Amino acid sequence: MILLGRYLSPFVRRVAATLEIYGLTFANNPLQHTGDDAPHLRKHNPVGRVPALILDDERVIVDSHVILDYLDRLVGADKALTPAGGNQRDAVLNIAGIATGAVEKAIATVYEVRFRPQDKRHVPWVERCSEQAVGGFNHLENQLDGGWFVGGRMTQADVTAAITWQFTELAAPKLKASISAPKLDALVERMMAEPAYAKTLPKT
Repeated sequence: MILLGRYLSPFVRRVAATLEIYGLTFANNPLQHTGDDAPHLRKHNPVGRVPALILDDERVIVDSHVILDYLDRLVGADKALTPAGGNQRDAVLNIAGIATGAVEKAIATVYEVRFRPQDKRHVPWVERCSEQAVGGFNHLENQLDGGWFVGGRMTQADVTAAITWQFTELAAPKLKASISAPKLDALVERMMAEPAYAKTLPKT
């Protein structure tokens, strides 16, 4: 398998971390969605987004949610980080969805500043996205009761929440500094103690 995209992307990294945790063999091709890489990426994903996973039979799966579902089925229910059914599955998917939603809003605040001239920036939009990101991460902080989010063990909820929280510190440090989340900080430390997870920390 070949994973397309840089680990700097939290969506690519959560797939990479899951592959590592599952002990699955893969290579990483750190294509970006901009610049000279874009045409090459669109050959595999017509939307031109990462991550994309090229399977051994040359099929391509896109979108981190879809890729993770494939990997869970590949390794089987006993090993999967997302439960196969029931309330725990709902809880894990809900936490992961809030985490990815929060980081998407954090990214939106960065893009507005990075890619628009100052006189074209829409301050109310940045403030709204910031508010949504803060709301999401505050919810995660409040939901984390004990070492892990769901079922007393590491799940995809923990992998995704830790990765998105780490990324926010890197990409939007002022936004992250406005959020008090000691339990999320402790979760990141706990996850970084897992060699398979720590291996995916992006080099900046």
